[in-house]
Amino acid sequence: MFFGKRNPLEKEEEQLVSTEIYSCSDDGCIGWMRKNFVSADLLCPMCGSSMDSGVRDLPKI
Repeated sequence: MFFGKRNPLEKEEEQLVSTEIYSCSDDGCIGWMRKNFVSADLLCPMCGSSMDSGVRDLPKI
């Protein structure tokens, strides 16, 4: 019997979409989240600082 390596199947490229996000305003914190998942008080879940709106190219969900 012969067990050769198969060529890996080509993965489909992830589609990046411009997505509205909120990122932490504190310079020492790297927290951010999509607009769909942000809490009503607009506070960073990691440090508690306020969050600023912005846009990032993220994979489509």
